[in-house]
Amino acid sequence: MVEQGSLRDYIEQIISENPGIHFREIQRKSGAAVGQVEYHLYQLEKMEKISIRKDGKLKRYFLLDNTGFSERKIIYFLRNRYAKDVIFYLLEHDNVELSYFLTGRKGRQENMRQIISDMIEQEVLHSESRSSSSHLFLSDPDKTKLVLKKFRESFLDSMSANIMSMLD
Repeated sequence: MVEQGSLRDYIEQIISENPGIHFREIQRKSGAAVGQVEYHLYQLEKMEKISIRKDGKLKRYFLLDNTGFSERKIIYFLRNRYAKDVIFYLLEHDNVELSYFLTGRKGRQENMRQIISDMIEQEVLHSESRSSSSHLFLSDPDKTKLVLKKFRESFLDSMSANIMSMLD
């Protein structure tokens, strides 16, 4: 059995190493009961050590002294499957016409339109009109690359966890 203080420290460490992690991942990595994880997350929030950002039905957790605000915005969007696709594509291609991302079934188009709008509002992306079309750019591609490098193990871990859950 893990002591209360050390479990809280361990949860804090998990969030530090995996910014933007969601509750179930924290619970899985810590091996603690749901109620224990909820209690310690509540205490960490009350102590102003973590920030929480909603992502649809999920809550994403960030350690406040580990990342700056602009890094947290980038990480938040990298944890979203639609936003991650946009970011990775823009890292490879510098700028892309908005219509490129608005393909496929109607639900996907709506999700993409919403997430791109959110990313523009949060200044992770910016849009520029060029001869009757809008082009998207990453606002700070160098910072995005630094975030990916700094937390690459976290992103690799969540990708492998997703693959393993598909196999189960």
